[in-house]
Amino acid sequence: MNRLRKRTLVFFAVFVLCLIGLIGRIVYWQVFRGPELRTRGESQQTSSTNVTADRGTIYDRNGNALAESAAVNTVICNPEQLEKDEAAEVVSKYLSDILGLEYEEVYEKATKSNRYQRIKKRISVEETAEIEKIKNGELGDELKDKFKGVYFETDSKRYYSFSIAPHVIGFTGYDNNGLQGIEKTFDDALTGRAGAILSTRTASGVEMEYQYEEQQVAQSGADVVLTIDKTIQHYLEKYLETAIQECALKEGAAGIIMNPKTAEIYAMVTKPDFNLNTPNDVTQFIGQAYGLDQQESFEGYDSELPEDEEKRNNAIAAMRNKMWRNKAISDTYEPGSTFKILTAAMALEENAVSLDTPFYCPGYKQVADRKIRCHKTEGHGAESFLQGVQNSCNPVFMETAALVGAEKFMDYFKAFGLTERTDIELIGESGSIYYQNKLSETDLATSAFGQGFQITPIQLITAVSAVINGGNLMKPQIVKEIRNENGVVKSYQPQVVNKVISEETSKMMREILETVVSSPNGGGKNAYIKGYRIGGKTGTSEKGRNNNKRIASFIGFAPADDPQLICLIMLDEPQVANRYGGTIAAPIAGKVIEESLEYLGVERQYTEAEAAAVSVNVPELRSLTVDAAKAETNKYNLSITVKGKGETVVDQLPKPGTSVTEGSTVIAYTEEQSGEMLVTVPNVAGMSIEAAKKSIENAGLNFEVAGAGLTNSEGAYASKQSIAAGEKVAAATVISVEFIHKSTD
Repeated sequence: MNRLRKRTLVFFAVFVLCLIGLIGRIVYWQVFRGPELRTRGESQQTSSTNVTADRGTIYDRNGNALAESAAVNTVICNPEQLEKDEAAEVVSKYLSDILGLEYEEVYEKATKSNRYQRIKKRISVEETAEIEKIKNGELGDELKDKFKGVYFETDSKRYYSFSIAPHVIGFTGYDNNGLQGIEKTFDDALTGRAGAILSTRTASGVEMEYQYEEQQVAQSGADVVLTIDKTIQHYLEKYLETAIQECALKEGAAGIIMNPKTAEIYAMVTKPDFNLNTPNDVTQFIGQAYGLDQQESFEGYDSELPEDEEKRNNAIAAMRNKMWRNKAISDTYEPGSTFKILTAAMALEENAVSLDTPFYCPGYKQVADRKIRCHKTEGHGAESFLQGVQNSCNPVFMETAALVGAEKFMDYFKAFGLTERTDIELIGESGSIYYQNKLSETDLATSAFGQGFQITPIQLITAVSAVINGGNLMKPQIVKEIRNENGVVKSYQPQVVNKVISEETSKMMREILETVVSSPNGGGKNAYIKGYRIGGKTGTSEKGRNNNKRIASFIGFAPADDPQLICLIMLDEPQVANRYGGTIAAPIAGKVIEESLEYLGVERQYTEAEAAAVSVNVPELRSLTVDAAKAETNKYNLSITVKGKGETVVDQLPKPGTSVTEGSTVIAYTEEQSGEMLVTVPNVAGMSIEAAKKSIENAGLNFEVAGAGLTNSEGAYASKQSIAAGEKVAAATVISVEFIHKSTD
């Protein structure tokens, strides 16, 4: 009995221990390993197809989409399914043909030991259609069955509709991540949250009928609205691209257009540039740089590359990095005479000089042991401070800086923001290179006219904006706001960094700089535009020493009494005879400012002298009597030449509505002409205004002054004409001629 009882107790104890162990095991698998097993079970029974989130759109200030995403397909295969269907070879053959891939590359992926392989990302619409034909059975059920293990994932591809402002907008990489520009700076905001579609599958990964279980909706990224204006950006790009060719710029060009009151950037350009839709293609960059088509440029560059593959790839990578570099914020340079704006402003603010302060320029100034020359080596002679600014006289500015003093000069240099980066919302901004301690007598003298230190174009235009906007140094701004479907996430407002000079000094500087452009003796007269009050300053700086390399620049603003925009043009290493900023950079600034102001709706305000030379539209003379036609043209201060013996005008040249200057000739025909009367356009290159006008009118054509530049100052010469010399055109055609002035600043 005791033995039976002992056995029973032992059995019960063992049973209890086993039960406890079983319960413990169940608790272990259900509680501790439960989530893991649940995940593994779901992974066996379901398959997740990724749905890529659309990247946020980048807009210009007026709502034009500059960068946007579109849904595309990525081709995926399930190697286990292909192995089961014995389809790897067939699928690899068809996909390699359709997608333009190597067969071996596709076959290697199709025979991997897993259930997910990406064959090709972001395929075209045509490629998608070809694969869908197979999966839909249009090429037969047998091939359709082979393609059970091939399917699509929804992906997103970036498109740049206008392909403007590439250095500002930037671009994305293979995985849709931002690599340059705004795309990189605001990558976190632009990147959305990916979604997924969960589908039921067999253990081998075969799709089951009615497999849909759950969808996780993708969330698009936020949109970024820039301060850039697409139209103004286009104007600046157009003229700098022309400058690359006409001035043979060895190291390209940069330009910025900004609202000086808010520091909102309307345009930022580096040339040559690249196509945002093909950002790795260096041929387009080389082609712009040398004026060749892409094939020619690549062949020329390709022949100079090392034969060694690694060195070759490194050379191409270096060219690509140069192509992506934003000169407007990344390149430092000696600003030259454009910096004289700041020297003048600090001197006036400190009452070191007045407009009438007398100076004398013998063509140089002795500073310590150095003789520092003026650009006018024979000297300007006696002149006031105002005339010294207009003449861009180096001795005047060296003496002015000495009156300010080295310590104050350095204080203002810092106050104008030139010792720090501007922190614009773009990657790659460089800092300035300036004296860390105190200035020597020579350092102060050369700094006065913008030599001996280096700053970036964005630093300079921001500092000059402070001079003309009332004295406020503003933080440059290239983003207006970030927004999503719920509204504005973050808004960027104009930000005052520092108060540098008074409103009184600022007003005086605007007036002074306007005379630099409007005066026949001003160094910036090539930026003059009728009807628009433009102020500005030229600059020509050395790039290094004793190497004959130059940077030509001009900074201008308008209207001078109430600036709406400011424009900086920088031309790097021009390879032409006249490399001065006043000759080659000022006309570009004038044209860009003119077109931008017209676009912004800023009306022209003509002086009395300008109004007399304003163009008029040719009136309708056809069907009028000869006497009535003469009276009509007389109303518009136009001349008339009658051809024929009839009493009524049956045709005329120029045609009604054509814009001509007052005094132009209209030919009135009173008889039908058997053929159009053609005349040869003369060559007026290099002629004075009077000589060009006479040559064109003697040829039976009408003359018009076009482009930037004062026409009433001595030394203007014809640089371009609207119709090439030697062309045959109708009589009375208007020939527009652009005049510029030689500059030595």
